[in-house]
Amino acid sequence: MDTDRYLSSANAPDFEEDLRLVIESGAREIIVNCASLTYLTGAGLRTLMNLARVMQTVGGNMSVQGLKGQPHEIFFACGMESVVPVMDQEESMLSALRGDQDF
Repeated sequence: MDTDRYLSSANAPDFEEDLRLVIESGAREIIVNCASLTYLTGAGLRTLMNLARVMQTVGGNMSVQGLKGQPHEIFFACGMESVVPVMDQEESMLSALRGDQDF
């Protein structure tokens, strides 16, 4: 699932709703592609944390990839990597090739 350039209070509720629908449809492995994300706020962090908890509740896993710049700094400064694993691009592609993810 790709993010927009911003994940803030303006679009986080819609992003969360979209991913919840994906989870409700049966997805148990989700990688959030943050390569185009340039700005992350507390609302965006909360959304990612909420979605990670939902995935844990249904026995699934969620991770992010492509963090850079301000989103990377905020994510790690808040300790979110302990809640939502961070994958690099190569790990993500290998996972997809092995069929380890379900979209």
